Amino acid sequence: MSVKKVVNYVKSQNKKLSNRKIGLLNIFFKDPLINEIDIDSVFERANQILPDYFLELIDIIYVGEFQYFKDRDINAMYSDSALYISNEQDNESDLIDDVIHEFAHAVENSFGGLIYADGVIKQNFVSKRIKLKSFLKYENHDIDEYDFTEIEYDEDLDVFLKDGIGYEKLNNLTQGLFLGAYSTVSLREYFARGFEEYYLGNRDYLKTICPYIYSKLTLLEENLDEEGETKYEF
Repeated sequence: MSVKKVVNYVKSQNKKLSNRKIGLLNIFFKDPLINEIDIDSVFERANQILPDYFLELIDIIYVGEFQYFKDRDINAMYSDSALYISNEQDNESDLIDDVIHEFAHAVENSFGGLIYADGVIKQNFVSKRIKLKSFLKYENHDIDEYDFTEIEYDEDLDVFLKDGIGYEKLNNLTQGLFLGAYSTVSLREYFARGFEEYYLGNRDYLKTICPYIYSKLTLLEENLDEEGETKYEF
């Protein structure tokens, strides 16, 4: 099932889905969560930690089982002002991670010009990717067919990193360089993982590992008014 089919399906089923409004978030449940999770606690926390102008980027959140997720081995996605979240969550922490991560993509979609205009995050990501390449080459991995300067998602490189190297080993190799293995996959995931750290983790650590993401998120918060409009140029 493609992204388009997922979107069209859930939209066609809206009237049949159970609905909850928690703060500024409008949540529809296609399927119940498989574990006992305090939904109110998770989405109330999202309302508390994210600025309103970020929350208002999302019109609706769908929770359920989607074949597309299983095909891609993912738990969530952002598309057209909506979040799609898997109902297979281990606990509240697992769910809030997915929610905030996908909000990052919504923020990037709306404010990408402000985030990436000067190119510093992109340059930082590419330079780290090149260092990662040298680490892998030193360990005699066959990496010649992969372009480590490509910032967009590359499925072949993703499969190589996940299956050929393994995320556990990749986490060890990139400690102090990336915020975990998945942030090596693309520029978008690099930013999204930094966004997670900013709102759910340790901002001082983010400032050390990814200073440009930290500074851009700080400037973005300071530069937007209550309607999400820029107050000044930067």
